[in-house]
Amino acid sequence: MGWQHARQVGGLRPQILAAMDNRLGLIAEIEIKTRPFLAELQSHWQTDAQPTLNMLKGMADGLDLDWDRFFTYTVATYLMDRAHHIPVDAQGCTTWASTGPTPPHSAPILAKNRDYWPDHQQLQCLAFARPKSGDAYLYLTSAGSPGVFSSGMNESGLVVADTHVVSLDIGPGLPRYAVMMEALENYSSVEAALEYLINVTHSGNGNILLLDASGDMAVIETGYTAIGIDRLEDGFLVSANHYVTPSMKQRWLPRGPEEVHGNSKARYDRAIQALSENNGKVDLDWATQFMSSHGDSLAAICRHPEIGPRSVTIASTIYLPRQRQLYLANGMPCQVPYQMYSLG
Repeated sequence: MGWQHARQVGGLRPQILAAMDNRLGLIAEIEIKTRPFLAELQSHWQTDAQPTLNMLKGMADGLDLDWDRFFTYTVATYLMDRAHHIPVDAQGCTTWASTGPTPPHSAPILAKNRDYWPDHQQLQCLAFARPKSGDAYLYLTSAGSPGVFSSGMNESGLVVADTHVVSLDIGPGLPRYAVMMEALENYSSVEAALEYLINVTHSGNGNILLLDASGDMAVIETGYTAIGIDRLEDGFLVSANHYVTPSMKQRWLPRGPEEVHGNSKARYDRAIQALSENNGKVDLDWATQFMSSHGDSLAAICRHPEIGPRSVTIASTIYLPRQRQLYLANGMPCQVPYQMYSLG
């Protein structure tokens, strides 16, 4: 799969190299400090994440990339968080899931605005994977990035979407893009995927929102030594760039002044309020309007460069698992129309 990915995105090799140089430049001053952790990660992955390593090696070979630099690039966020070397306006995302319009569970829906490094806009890809065993799946990713590198849905109707959390609980476990790929390939329900995710060792620093075609949903907040589970109560769930469960909320590392790190809580609270006020009416039209909305800079859902130049909305995805449909705006959704893609 890594080799095929590399062959299909070969024309973007210069942009991939530029993104690598940019990210590796950000961690240059902590490079010596992070070497032991980098070695721990590679050692652990050789035992517990061999498929991800194989995929990475196929990408590196197919794109003719230096292995050490490429591997470091793919785990740069974990290295930066581990060393508490975080840009104050670093990336974030807003995700939520709803059971859909009344009657309950009639049309479950999951939405994510991918707020990420602007240089990944030109690398953004929609990929279809059919592994040798397990489910086929559709996922949004970046050229030169492994696993499920943002969000995806499999042919059974399971949807996964992640958000980054700057965490105090980072270790040599598995990254989100590896465990989300495993979940889509091997599980058809939230309960089955959760059983796997609860028992795996995570690198930490993120949340994963899950939804299936039945309308069941959950958020797993991941750390290296602890996890938290947020379950459906009011017909919806929201996840942003901080932890909210009792076992995890003290493991969040706010960065910079309140006007910077407060945007995660502001977006979270705004989504909670909007979903509460419109419970029973949340459909595709409502979702596209909400994910395209702005407001004040802290609570803006569609985020522009003037709000945070290191993190802008480079895509908006809306998944309808019962219909096996993905609606994708490839850019800021206030400016780019959504297009529908189907599994099947």
